[in-house]
Amino acid sequence: MDIILKGILTGLFLSIFIGATFFMLIETSMTRGFRAALWFDAGVLICDALIITTVYFFTAWITKTLVHNTYFNLAGGLVFMGFGVNYIFSRQRNDAAQGAKSRNTRLFMNGFFINLLNPSVVIFWLGAVALALSQFRFTGRQTFLYFASALSVVALTDLLKAYFAYRLSAFINARILKGIYIFSGLLMISLGLYIIFR
Repeated sequence: MDIILKGILTGLFLSIFIGATFFMLIETSMTRGFRAALWFDAGVLICDALIITTVYFFTAWITKTLVHNTYFNLAGGLVFMGFGVNYIFSRQRNDAAQGAKSRNTRLFMNGFFINLLNPSVVIFWLGAVALALSQFRFTGRQTFLYFASALSVVALTDLLKAYFAYRLSAFINARILKGIYIFSGLLMISLGLYIIFR
């Protein structure tokens, strides 16, 4: 029970962290619908699970190759800026013209790569794995239970965020929608610049 509680607290801590995926989840739910937000969030959660697994088995390699790698930060920053420019200049609600499968796949991949290319996400899970192994001294099974609890809490809170954002979508007109896209784009560009120059 203590392991699950620690996992829940870790998940809650991550859930209140306001980063790129938080704003993109809210934006997707408000402008594209609740189901679209679920596909986006599925990409984020699968990415988190893969990062945790990779960090667990290859901590030293991850730290050396990604976290302190200038090229990774540069690539991640440029991709974030690219997303931002797209949101400002090219973002349109043309989902009806796309097949559902194509749209859902694109949403899933957006969530996956926005999460993957954010160094702070990798650093957070590095710290969480280090905490589980060195401070809590969890076994393999206990570590799995710890992170399963954490990701379950993240998934639940994301579900609630997306739902309430979707309920607000009824009050959005074209002008507000344009403002949301511009704000989201500027946020992504700012985050990209931060990643590159920090």
